[in-house]
Amino acid sequence: MDKVIDTPSAVSFSRYYHFLLTGCGLLAATMFASMAVLVCSDIILRNLTDISLAWTTEASEYLLMSATMLAAPWLLYCGDHIRIDISLRMMSARWRSLCERGSYLLGAFICAVFTWYSLVVTLDSAEQGGLVFKVLVFPEWWLNLPMIFCFTLLTLEFMRRLLKQHDTELEGL
Repeated sequence: MDKVIDTPSAVSFSRYYHFLLTGCGLLAATMFASMAVLVCSDIILRNLTDISLAWTTEASEYLLMSATMLAAPWLLYCGDHIRIDISLRMMSARWRSLCERGSYLLGAFICAVFTWYSLVVTLDSAEQGGLVFKVLVFPEWWLNLPMIFCFTLLTLEFMRRLLKQHDTELEGL
């Protein structure tokens, strides 16, 4: 496997993990495309007819948030996230490795805290029975589900990177 986005050959956790994150990326892309079609359709309908899809703005907001939450773990997995490594390039291999491991550990910790907090807020919202009352009406806790999913996967990906780097360093000894 040359790149992280190549499909692992063995049937293992890595293969299922690869397909899960690739599926997240595909679903996010589909959601972004759907949002574009939805907004354009509403604009065309409003300008050419008397028809207006009142729910499109609200649906677009939810699609944008959900698609972003789905895309984030996939982007990190593929290595296509924003990475500013100008200072890392000037460091020795040892310091670079220590900084990368530290950033993976910090990323995993922060994402685990966000996962926990999102879960607590979601359970509290579900217990209270709050509803979102706009054009669309649904339980408020549904809005938190993409965050729990996203930050759980981000935590796993940061830990996978941390362990992968550790394994790579052990192989070099």
